[in-house]
Amino acid sequence: MIYPFQHPELAKAYGIDVGGGLLMYGPPGTGKTMFAKAIACELDATMYVISPAQIMSKWVGEAEQNVKKLFDAAKSEPKAVIFMDEVEALVPSRRESESNVMQRVVPQILQELEGFDRKAGRALLFLGATNEPWTLDPAMMRPGRLDSKVYIPLPDAEARFKLFEIYLAGRPIEDDVDFSVLVENSSGYSGADIKAVCGRAASRPFLESVAGAPQRKIGMCDLLAVLAETPPSVNAKDAAKYRAWGENTGVEVS
Repeated sequence: MIYPFQHPELAKAYGIDVGGGLLMYGPPGTGKTMFAKAIACELDATMYVISPAQIMSKWVGEAEQNVKKLFDAAKSEPKAVIFMDEVEALVPSRRESESNVMQRVVPQILQELEGFDRKAGRALLFLGATNEPWTLDPAMMRPGRLDSKVYIPLPDAEARFKLFEIYLAGRPIEDDVDFSVLVENSSGYSGADIKAVCGRAASRPFLESVAGAPQRKIGMCDLLAVLAETPPSVNAKDAAKYRAWGENTGVEVS
């Protein structure tokens, strides 16, 4: 998806289209939005970050016009990335939806994705992120619209180690803080969970200092106490559901 943007002449020589659609799916808090921003930065492309609230309207026909304006704006750029978070709210399965608005908005989005001329000297990369991939309209899932689907899983041990390093960096920590022990005690935690744990652990000595106690560093006891009282936001059953969906739809999951 990215290389054709970076090597357009080589892509043209091999008849490879530039742009397309990419769906990132997985549990909440795993960094899907961060990935989208990193991709846009890597491509040096204009990025449009769209939420369902920006598209939807109570007025008849206005939501469809908002979709058209969005894609028209992207077409005016040499390189553009459209990122739709919670894409399931904009392209839900029409079989399940009773909304008359969605019966019009979904075809409009599908038409715009299908009708974008990738060989017209402009390149559009459409990125969708969802926590509920199984609720998307089946027509959205076929090649030519969402060409690739990428599972963004919960962080593994190596990633959790790095996340603790990132979120504790710049904060005063005791020498007894053992990142390997934190990793062992945070299996199943998302990136957002780990960020919250580090923030709550830092608040313990902070609040003590505010109350008049001597200022101290964040200790291992603070981090373990917060981990003990903060269960992961994604349970094992839900995590397995994403893997099962990917396997059933032919997506490689690691």
